Amino acid sequence: MNSELELCLKHLKALIACDTSNPPKHIQASGLLEYLDSLSYLNPSIVDLGDGSFNILLKKGQPKYLFNVHLDTVPAGDGWLTDPWTLTVSNDQAVGLGACDIKGAAACLLTLIELGLENYAVLFSTDEEAGQSQCIKAFLATQPNFDGVIVSEPTNNLGVTCHRGIFTGTQQFSGISGHSSDYRAMQDNAVHKLTHWCHAALESARSFDDQQIGPLRGLAFNLGIIEGGIKPNIIADSASVKFGFRPLPGQSVEKILDAINACSTHNEAHFTPGFVAPALPADGDVKTLELMVKTLGLQPSEPVNFWTEASLFSQAGLPAIVFGPGNITNAHQPNEHVDLMQLSEALSIYRGIVQ
Repeated sequence: MNSELELCLKHLKALIACDTSNPPKHIQASGLLEYLDSLSYLNPSIVDLGDGSFNILLKKGQPKYLFNVHLDTVPAGDGWLTDPWTLTVSNDQAVGLGACDIKGAAACLLTLIELGLENYAVLFSTDEEAGQSQCIKAFLATQPNFDGVIVSEPTNNLGVTCHRGIFTGTQQFSGISGHSSDYRAMQDNAVHKLTHWCHAALESARSFDDQQIGPLRGLAFNLGIIEGGIKPNIIADSASVKFGFRPLPGQSVEKILDAINACSTHNEAHFTPGFVAPALPADGDVKTLELMVKTLGLQPSEPVNFWTEASLFSQAGLPAIVFGPGNITNAHQPNEHVDLMQLSEALSIYRGIVQ
């Protein structure tokens, strides 16, 4: 193992030891801010946005590109064979919560800065995993000026220029309570109305199956949480379903919603939008991002299903791609890991982008 990778693993060990699980997003108590502040070669600019959302900007010189890495992780969950917050190196893999998604990239950038990297801009953020993105939205409000943005996510060190957007919402239904022995339960039960809506929504989602970009086909639609009713012998007076879909670049969210909600009347359902973010690229034109990947000397990736905050930068007019060490299939699960070979490769690629 070379000295550069050893230094990277030292930083990764320290970052993993900081419990930045989101939720509960106790970032201030995790030791993360203290660790970054303890590195004498850094001069972090930290903005506290409240509720555990922090923007930590590391900048020197006049950099052309901004690197963004989120440092919050999903909760550890069950099934870990080792302590999630203790880095374990085994079988040429670095194992620990966040090693793949995406503290490995942060460790690479900290390593390069410690080794004397010039002209860099790195934004660490802490609220990506909960689907809030207050950090990125607040940063964009400062009107940053860069030629492009590299958002770090596990892409096997390939340059991603295209991914789905994200939309979540809640559909609430009202009924008329009463004894279930009354035949009117057939039409007055809120759960029945919800069931009809769910069936029709699934059929509407299938109407987009003929639309495709690369390996991404159709509309990824999901019914997530269904709640309602009290007892089998009581007509339910309320019910709700939380749902989400992932549109392809260029697909109109408004048209999708119109198709899905066509089966409901205004007096029986109330819709509340949740988290909404565009696809990448936000304007549907991928050519600029493909040129950026080529200019940076990256290997291009096919479009991917998962959403990233690169689309928010894209929506704000900043060309943004997704790049980072690790395989997304190893993220959000017990024994999360990143290959040491990919960390070494990422170190070289990050240096090349800056230089």
